[in-house]
Formats: sequence, C-alpha cells, structure tokens
Amino acid sequence: MIKYKLLFLILVFCSYSAIYAQKGSAVIFGKITDVNGEPLPGINVFIKNSGIGAATNSEGTYKISNVPSGKNIINVSGIGFLTITKEILISEGDSLNLNFEMTEKAVELGSVLVEGKSEAQLLRERGFSVAVLESREKKNLPVDGNRLLSSAPGIHLRESGGLGSGFNLSMNGLSGNQIRYFIDGIPLENFGSALTLNNFPVNLIEKIEVYKGVVPISLGADALGGAVNIVTGYWKTSYLDASYSLGSFNTHRFSLNGQYADNTRKYFLKASIFWNYSDNDFIMKNAPVYDLEIGNFIKNIDIRRFHDSYSSMMINAETGLFERKYADKISLRIILAGNNKDYQHPDNNIYRVFGRFHTTNRTAIAGVTYSNQFDNMELKAYSAAGIVSESVVDTSHFKFNWAGESIKRDESDPKGELFERKSLFEFSDFIISNNIGTIYKFSHSHSLGINIVQNYVVRKGKDKVDEFNRSFESPNYINKILSGADYTFKYNDRFEFNLFAKSYLYRAKIITIDYDDTEIITEPELFRSGYGFALSYSPLEKLLIKNSFEKAYRIPESYEILGDGIYVLPNPNLSPERSYNLNLGIDYRFESGLWEVKAGVNYFYRLSKDFIRFNPLGPFGEYENLRNVKADGIEGAFSFSYDDFVSLNSNITYQNLLDDTEFDEGLPNTNYKSRIPNVPYFFFNNSLGISLNRKSSPRKINLYYSLRYVHQFFLTWENLGDARGKNVIPSQLIQDIHVEFSMNEGRYNITFSIANIFDKLAYDNFMIQKPGRAFNIKLRYFYK
Repeated sequence: MIKYKLLFLILVFCSYSAIYAQKGSAVIFGKITDVNGEPLPGINVFIKNSGIGAATNSEGTYKISNVPSGKNIINVSGIGFLTITKEILISEGDSLNLNFEMTEKAVELGSVLVEGKSEAQLLRERGFSVAVLESREKKNLPVDGNRLLSSAPGIHLRESGGLGSGFNLSMNGLSGNQIRYFIDGIPLENFGSALTLNNFPVNLIEKIEVYKGVVPISLGADALGGAVNIVTGYWKTSYLDASYSLGSFNTHRFSLNGQYADNTRKYFLKASIFWNYSDNDFIMKNAPVYDLEIGNFIKNIDIRRFHDSYSSMMINAETGLFERKYADKISLRIILAGNNKDYQHPDNNIYRVFGRFHTTNRTAIAGVTYSNQFDNMELKAYSAAGIVSESVVDTSHFKFNWAGESIKRDESDPKGELFERKSLFEFSDFIISNNIGTIYKFSHSHSLGINIVQNYVVRKGKDKVDEFNRSFESPNYINKILSGADYTFKYNDRFEFNLFAKSYLYRAKIITIDYDDTEIITEPELFRSGYGFALSYSPLEKLLIKNSFEKAYRIPESYEILGDGIYVLPNPNLSPERSYNLNLGIDYRFESGLWEVKAGVNYFYRLSKDFIRFNPLGPFGEYENLRNVKADGIEGAFSFSYDDFVSLNSNITYQNLLDDTEFDEGLPNTNYKSRIPNVPYFFFNNSLGISLNRKSSPRKINLYYSLRYVHQFFLTWENLGDARGKNVIPSQLIQDIHVEFSMNEGRYNITFSIANIFDKLAYDNFMIQKPGRAFNIKLRYFYK
C-alpha cells in the first residue's frame, strides 16, 4: 500500500505545484472548435516570442499560465486547419477567455489532399485497436447502445430475448465480464442492471469507443478482452433532444436529453432521461407443453409469451461550472435508475416456465467530476458513491406450462417456481468508485500519464421468506485498486508509441454457508502487474499500420464469486484470469473527388490463463476456471461512400477459440486443441444508406438497410460424440430496414422501421428464441 500512497502524494504535489505556479500571472484559456461546434483536440496555441503555449485536450479546451503582460500575439494552428493569428493586450493578473473556431483547409499538394481530422479520426489513428462508432447518423433510428455497438467489426452480441433480456457481448473471442464498460470514462461496474447498454437509447449517446484487447490506462479497469466507453457528449451550448418510439410487442421507448448553458456566468444544467417498456409477447415457435400433474410431454405449440414484460428508467441530472480559473469543468451528477423484469423462463432453459417469478433493481448514485489544465499538465478526477438494491421474488404456489395453464401446489409444498424453497431475497450493494489521473506534456512529442482507480463494493442481503437461505446475511466486500502509468512519444504526426504498465490490487471478504449451516470465511488478497505497448506508423498519408500488445489481468466480478441470488451459484475459489493480447492491423483510405473508400484488416491473438467461463448446471450454474485458452482470428472492415448520396459499410470476422490445456490434473485432456463450445466463430455485418435529397433542401429522406449473419456453432465440445447428432445453435440471417424523414434542417424527424423483415427464426443461445418481425415508428425533436 505504501507505493500507492506515494504515487497519490506525487499526483497531489504535481497538482498543487502547478496551481501555485499560476499565482500573480495572467492566464489565457478557452475552447477551440470546428465550424460545426465540435471540439478539436491536439490544436497548438502559442504566445509568439515568449516560448510558452499549450495544446487542447480531448474536450478542445486549453489553458496558458504565466502569460507576460502587455501586447501579445497568439498563434493557433493544427494539421489540416487554417492558422489563426490574433493580437491581444493583457494586464498582470488578468484571466482572459479566448475561444477560436477553426476552418478546415483542403489544399491539393501534388496527389495528396490535406484535410482536418476529427477527434474520432485522431483516436482511430492511435496504436490501440480501437473502433469509434459515432451516433450522429443513427439518432433518428429506434436503436439502443447494443445495436450501435454490434455494427463494429469483431463484435458479436448474443441476447436471450426481447427488450431487457440478458445479453453477452463478444469481442475478438473474449466476452462477458472480460469486457469492461464505462460511461464518460467512469466504470459501470456494480452500477445495476438498469444501466446497461441495451437500456440506453442512441439519443443519449454521442459515440462509443471500443478498445479491443489492449486498453489505455486512461480507462482504469481490469479489462481482459477490451473496453467499451459510452461518450454522452459535452457542449457549452444549450440544446434539447427528445424522442419517443412505439413498436411491436407493446414496446415504448422515451428519451430526453437537454442542457442549459450560460456562457456569461459559465455554468450549466443538464438532464438525461430514458424510459423503456415492453410486453415482449412475441410468438414462441414449437414451444413444448408438458402436463402439469405428471410431467408427460403433450405437444409443441406456437404461443405468445405471457410473462416477460420489462420496464426501465433513468434520470441523470448534472450541474456544474466551466472555464474557471480553478477548473476547466467541475460538476455534480446524480443518477437514479431502476427496472422491473418478469421472467418467462431461465436464460438457458425453456423447459421450466414461469408465471410469477420476477426481479426488481434500484440504483442511486451521486458523483463529482473535475478536470483542469495547468500549462502542460492535464488533471482529471471523479468520485462516486451509491446504493444498488435488488429483489428476487419467487413466492408463487403455482406451476405453469407454455399453454398458459397453471395448477396450485399443495400448501405444504415449499417449492417456488425456480428455487427448491419459496424465496423473497433482497440484497444491496454499497459502492464507491474513485479516480485521479494526470497527463504531463514535456513537449509536443513527449508526455507522461498516471491513472489510479478504486472500485469498492459491500454486499449485504436477507431472504424474507426462506429462513434457510443465509446468503449475504454477513456483509461481503470486494476492494480493487488499479494503477497505471504510460509514456507517449510522437514524431512528425506520423509515428506514435505508447508504453504502459499497470498494477492490480485485490482484497475481499467472502462468506459462504456450508452444508451444516456454518459460515466459511475466505479473505483472498493478491497483487498482479501487467504491461504493454501500442504503436502506429503512417508511411503514407492514407496508410496506417498499428500494433499493440498487453499482458492483462481481470479480477472476478462480485457476482461471479458471490453469486447473484438467482442463477449464479457462489464460487469463492475462483481465480483471476490473465491474458496475453496481441493486435496487428492495417488501415487504408482513398479519396477522389466525392468518392471515399476505407478498408482495414486486423489480426488478433489471445492466450488466456485461468480463463473464466460460466458452467451451466440445469437452470443454475457457476463460474469456473479453464487452465489455458488460445484465441486468434482476423477481422476486416470496408466502407464506401459517394458524396452524401450513398454509403456502404461491411465487416467480417473469423475467430478460433481452442482449449490449450494438454493435461488436466495429470491426465490427458480429451478436449485439448478442441474449439471452445457455445461460441460463434464466423459472422459478418453489412449496411447500406441512401439519401434521396437535394443539398439545398431543408427536408431529407434517408433509407437504411442492414444485414447480420452468424454461422452455426456447437453447444458442447465438438470432439465428443457424433457431430450429426449434436446440439447446434443454427445459422441466422437477419435483415432490417429504416425509412427516415427529416424536416426543418433536422429539427423534426420521423422514422419507420422493420426489424427482421422476413420473420426468420433466430437463436443466439440454444433453443432460446429471439423476437420475430417487429414494426416501429420513432418521433424525434432536436434543437440546438
């Protein structure tokens, strides 16, 4: 712990040193944007003849301290933008706010076209294998964060039903908790089931950053397979974005995203709200009906789901100050969220039918964020705390089947619908999340970064019906501290190298109940360290080569160790998993007049030790370790566009996950070199957009078509038994279409959509059907 305290003191000392150095000096600060108001990072702002200056951060803001009094000439420059020169007069002690709007230059230099680069493009050009999914063209479509994310290469999303159902995201062969999620850089660990990607409408999302395999230290997390960062956007302007959609299966989705910003008094008020509801009463094909008295099979029927409704909501309120001497931005955020979910059946089994079993979740979180730039140092920090509570209700006396029939159990029968004894289990998590990070730029070419994150959770619970269920009666806790440091070198804006190291500190107290009703206390403690690099090189203006590597660790989630009180059984002996992740990619872009073509290919390799996977045991299951798992594969992406008229995007992924454990407890492993079961290995996505507009018209009509294909894969080990009789998750080919009407330059919008146009049967999991054809209409109002 001494090293963590020392590192924290160094950060605090650097921060106060930078603040102290500003006393008695003039300060110039502001924000630099493009003509559309989008922030521009990496723009250089210099005071001529004084040798001082600064570069804009990721939010496009800058700050220069120790500015000499008197007349000064400011020079603002960036690659692909016209240089701005401005003369100012400043007195000692002044604090001057100067904002600049930069214009792109497009000048032919032989056969090379020099253009300005967006923040997303600059991020893509880093050495990390990163995809940036911008939502700008999807705001009018009835899609959520999961749908936006699933369009990226190497990403496959598996769902167990309709709105609010369980889902599992796979990224280059690694999935589930091996992928970490963030919102504006804040980890979503333990934030509750209402704050997941499938709940967030696209209108609350500005973009999604997807890091595959290798994750920068700025996202402080034990991400074994990658990270997903939801960026909600931040503008110093007032705006309002409201939408409502109505669809099949009585599905309703509402969102409101608005902000008031006072650029004179430098404060803002922001609110983001969503509400989702669906009956999820789509038709189940060939659902098996069993006699409720003696359990004999009767027949297969087509029947609507009758106990699968879902609702969720969130209110995210934020207020703060910006462009102050002491802070670029400081804000207070409060999040209230919750959901209610009925279960028709367990997520991995359709033979047990529920008619009353349900869960509820409530989340309340408050947090403070802070960011500032002192000369060449950028400082960011946040602190959040909250309570997440969950109720699992299994108190019904009734048994149900797929025909909707029910019988009442005898009063003496203790069984519930899921558990062997009726249960009303309630547990709550008290969570704390803290972060402090800094970047110091020695020059345009050299910088050093440090980041420290703490995630702490205490869980306590009680079963109000089943007196024999003592899970979490005594508090359990998990404390994780993740630290990272990196060095970045840039040369000539064509070469970038990032070298980093990470440390993982884990402490926990886990209490389980033995068969003789005694408490077993496990207090694991461990320290691990990892390292990696990311580099990018552009030998030609339109060609980019990227290579990255990381030795990464992932500490098990609280519910993987403690259980979730529903389907997941506790396993206090679960070990952390580690992985050696390698990426090698090439991106190429070609432009000629109004034509643009982009293509990229990426090879990935993952060697995982103590690989954590879920082992189903009937409707229940537990997480277990596999000794060695090797994954490699290749993904390709291609896009084509002509002016604003047509765009085509396509990506394809092939991956191979193998059990690489030769011996298991001294005996030959029969699954050695066999493909890991129940994991898709080949899939692709295509999308086509056509705009039927004249450029000068304030009205727009856009057509969108998308296609997703997943090849069939085995449920169990492929080398065991006869392949002709094995259980298979079948291939699926799903097509969607959207017709979008936009009026008054995007202020009023209406979109008609059909999902799964040809009503194909689709399964992401064995025998667990997804919804069939669905119709949707979405209305959106946007003002800025």
